[in-house]
Amino acid sequence: MELLPSTEQNNLTRQFHTSQQLIAELETRLTQVTAQLLAAKANLASESADHQRTEDEFRRSTEQLRELSARLQSVREEERTRIARAIHDELGQTLTGLKMDVAWLQSHLEPQQPALLAKTQAMSDLIDTTVQMVRRISTELRPGILDLGLVATIEWQLQEFQTRTGIESKFSSDSEETILDDDGSTVVFRILQEILTNVVRHAQATQVVVTLEETATFLTLQVRDNGRGMTESEIHSPKSIGLLGMQERARLRAGEVHFHGTPGQETTVTVRLPLDGGNK
Repeated sequence: MELLPSTEQNNLTRQFHTSQQLIAELETRLTQVTAQLLAAKANLASESADHQRTEDEFRRSTEQLRELSARLQSVREEERTRIARAIHDELGQTLTGLKMDVAWLQSHLEPQQPALLAKTQAMSDLIDTTVQMVRRISTELRPGILDLGLVATIEWQLQEFQTRTGIESKFSSDSEETILDDDGSTVVFRILQEILTNVVRHAQATQVVVTLEETATFLTLQVRDNGRGMTESEIHSPKSIGLLGMQERARLRAGEVHFHGTPGQETTVTVRLPLDGGNK
């Protein structure tokens, strides 16, 4: 067996050592990169956990805010009902008594006292005007007809709307009454009021068609007018507070409100609420 020349042996030795050093350096670098990757993974996991916690906190805060908003709406409606009944019953009765007293006074005045007779008649007329004002304020706070059901309330509201604005109003319902609870009926009624207000202010319409449909699980109110038609920019504008308010009212009952406009032709608003209030 022949030995390699010493020069070649030295070269091989140097190459071997160089390879060993290179391998060691690569292993060291690999260890460093692995450590960096593990650290990055740990940071990512931590950031992901922080992000998840932030999302959870945001979700909880949003739910709490909606619960608070729902409670606020409920308290507001309760207060409206209380004030409306107080105005109607107490102030109404007082005015009725005052009207009777003025009528008694008129009947006991002598015909030759025209100034007093005219004054008492003016008082009587003023009382009548005040009675009508009290009834209007009480009704605006909470229509007593709501106690008779949503369908009757919508019919009444549209009759009032047509009389006040001259806009032709049509209504159809697939049932004589809904099984939606009182709170849900109030939500639908308030949204309808806001829709009709928008029709008067912005739609330039001559006709409004309202339909009410109920399935086993949902109630749907649709209002269509033949006005100028809402644009997409108006529907999605953050300045459209009234539209946002409708959506939020419905959302508090796990419902939804959709707007669709055809410029120059019509606007349709669809309100959809679950009959169980979103509790199931």
